[in-house]
Amino acid sequence: MSEGNLRSPRGQDRIIEVGAPRMKLSIRAKQDIHRLEVVLKDNSTLRLGRSDDCDIVVGWDIAISRKHAELQCRNGKLHVTCLELARNPFRYQKKYLREATLSSGQCFQIGTTIFQFSGESAEELDESSITAREAVPKPLPQPLTKTNDDVERVAFRNTEQQLMLLSQLPALIASAKTDADLGESLCSLLMEAIPQADAVAVGQYDFEQLPESPDNVEDFPEPLMLRVRAREGVADSFSASRRIVVRALREQKSVLHIWYDDMADSPFTISAGLDWAICSPVRAESCRGWCMYVSGHGTRANSVHVSEADLESDVRFTELVAQFIGSVRQVRLLQDERSRLNSFFSPQVIDSLTTGSKSRSLEPAEREITVLFCDVRGFSKKAERFKDDLLGLLGSVRAALGIMVDGILEQDGTIADFQGDAALGFWGWPVELKYGPIPACRAALAIQKKFEEASRSSELMDTFSVGIGIAHGRAVAGQIGTDQQSKIGVFGPVVNQCARLESMTKQFGVSICVDGRTAEFIDRYLSESDARLRPLAKVRPRGMDVALDVFNLLPSESEFPEVTAQVIKDHSAAWEAVVDGRWSEAIEALDRVPDDGPKSFLIRQMAAFGNKAPDNWTGAFSLLEK
Repeated sequence: MSEGNLRSPRGQDRIIEVGAPRMKLSIRAKQDIHRLEVVLKDNSTLRLGRSDDCDIVVGWDIAISRKHAELQCRNGKLHVTCLELARNPFRYQKKYLREATLSSGQCFQIGTTIFQFSGESAEELDESSITAREAVPKPLPQPLTKTNDDVERVAFRNTEQQLMLLSQLPALIASAKTDADLGESLCSLLMEAIPQADAVAVGQYDFEQLPESPDNVEDFPEPLMLRVRAREGVADSFSASRRIVVRALREQKSVLHIWYDDMADSPFTISAGLDWAICSPVRAESCRGWCMYVSGHGTRANSVHVSEADLESDVRFTELVAQFIGSVRQVRLLQDERSRLNSFFSPQVIDSLTTGSKSRSLEPAEREITVLFCDVRGFSKKAERFKDDLLGLLGSVRAALGIMVDGILEQDGTIADFQGDAALGFWGWPVELKYGPIPACRAALAIQKKFEEASRSSELMDTFSVGIGIAHGRAVAGQIGTDQQSKIGVFGPVVNQCARLESMTKQFGVSICVDGRTAEFIDRYLSESDARLRPLAKVRPRGMDVALDVFNLLPSESEFPEVTAQVIKDHSAAWEAVVDGRWSEAIEALDRVPDDGPKSFLIRQMAAFGNKAPDNWTGAFSLLEK
């Protein structure tokens, strides 16, 4: 007798008839290695599954649950309903459903098994006739499960598309306010980057609660976070293979598995009729238990089945996204208190924190705070150059972030956040400022210098530059969040002002912009051999009512001879004339200044008013861009 059969109430293997008139259900594996026919009768109800106590037992297909569906014959039609415990839906008329009514000649499919219903009268069948119709089983291939130790050698298939999407990762990470937001965004990115994917999931599991082996998933834990995206027809029934997830997370390697049509003994459970799956762990201490799961159908044009070679580049892309996310989260989410302090504070600040009550010293407080925001310039050019070496591109971004972090921590600053390829640092908490924003200014000059040096000497950094904004004012800083999750942060108007100043570096064509309060401290505490100031303009940023005096922070003339003392003097005279409304004098002063970004800005702004100050002139230009 075959693996599939119709059980009698006494449990003996035989074909039975359930009343008359008779109808027929033909059951066969997709590759014709198993066949079974069952005679049915109107007004009968049968249970289908792999369990021996089902009425119709189909034991060869692992996609069929132990108790999978209920079949009801009514008025010459067959009504199929998936039971609540059935993991997979059935495929009917190119859709994945859990309930449908079939007419004569129609069929449905579960996994690789096809069920065809016939309402016509059937011939008398006995056990011997069924056995005769069952083909001799073919040798089954071994399940294809691949772990990728070295994906770097695999070429990308959709290089331009995937490169463009990879370049969006910094902004994606910056915009994600929670892990769930990040998971949702990653699902969308993976669906767009891998066109043949029908479903993707990003999940986080308690690593300590995971089964030790993929062979034992009965106690598989509920996800701490799970986000799923699936195409129409798959969304309601998709679930990731728990065994694949366990294997990927336990071995910390990407797993590729393909279910072939004749692979009935696969150790991994198929879901929603999908034929392949990729699972990549996010390998970082701060991301233990994180993984990304991509799955799809196995056919493409002309019904050619997907192959291992077809999916290798998708494995590589999924792996690369996982590495990128792990690298960033390794800095942002740290496991224990000490590693968190080391990531946010310099050694000197940590010493001051650990001398007293750590919990009280991290409490938020309102202080005079200096905020520094720095962002990488030239990422698009770098992405184009490294389009065939995305791991190299990732290394470039990490190198740039490293320079920023070093510059902030060397001046005893605190790391508040990473926003993609940008870093936010601040001073004044937990240690109060003695010289106001001076440490932030020294950090900015050091970061600018290191970027210039690295751009000349390192291929990783050769197209990168940096834009930096510095603002000083009242803000709240400290450990912000909930009992379950918190971070060291700073908030207040000065943070937004700092971000606006960083953005203005593009409009002025300079590297560092500071506000008026910061400029006052520079005049008081720094000599021209340390730093210099060049007034740029009085502006009213878009969305802000208060006008800002904006200055360019420059290194000494010996380090930056392009801007001499005379250039600063002439530009300062022009700036004062602009603010006072004496624009003809301003234009004359600017004629003495070499062409550069700050000069061009003032000329453009005055030209917009016909080079004549308006009657209601307040001394500030209103910016149209943030």
